[in-house]
Amino acid sequence: MFSCVVPVKGARPYIDEALASLKSQGMGEDLEVIIQDGDVEGDSGQSDALNKGFAKAKGEWLFWLNADDVLLPGALKKVLNRINRIDRINWIAGDTVYLDEKGILKDVRTDAKWRSWFGKKLSVWTGGPSAFFSRELWERMGGFDVELKYTMDIDLWTRWAKAGMKFAELNEYVWGFRIHAGSKTMGGKNLHEYRLERAELMRKHGVKHETFWRNLTRAVSVLDGSWMRRRLDSLRWRGCKYNMVVE
Repeated sequence: MFSCVVPVKGARPYIDEALASLKSQGMGEDLEVIIQDGDVEGDSGQSDALNKGFAKAKGEWLFWLNADDVLLPGALKKVLNRINRIDRINWIAGDTVYLDEKGILKDVRTDAKWRSWFGKKLSVWTGGPSAFFSRELWERMGGFDVELKYTMDIDLWTRWAKAGMKFAELNEYVWGFRIHAGSKTMGGKNLHEYRLERAELMRKHGVKHETFWRNLTRAVSVLDGSWMRRRLDSLRWRGCKYNMVVE
């Protein structure tokens, strides 16, 4: 049913916790885990590793998990319930929680419920491992741009959206994103490179008036209750271990 690619390379201090979070989903043989080891097979970066991993996948639905992150309790069953409720769905986007180095919750992210509509004006923004997509969509639309180091997921979603693909909102927390000193995009040392790559990606996709549209999404999130939900959930779970986040 599901195939998950876990790209690894070099030091991997959190991988046991990442793999345990997958096992705890209770999917048994319905979850295939592919550890794409760059130290063994070699790759040109995360994008290349993910492309190689998904080429091996046998599941109907695909996703990935970074070796320092976790999948939240019950995430795959929530995704499966969503799949079963919607005909001809091939792309689902969930919500994210932010964790510290010890896996303690710091904050949550919930987007405006009109996120897919705003994706027509902006790049599509949904955290990589909080998205689940069909094998058919992946094979038809193509994979990651191996030239991108930080924004390969934003680029992929935006290319798919421009081709007319739509994602279904899950509006439930599925991904735990760990922020630590060695984090590629949130650790601080690579932040300047990330911003430069992202700015170039926005130009490539013809995104204009980004600040206006971002501010508008924030306003909409207040009106549709997304902002309030985020604040309440942050207060509810802040300081808790990620496996306590059960809706």
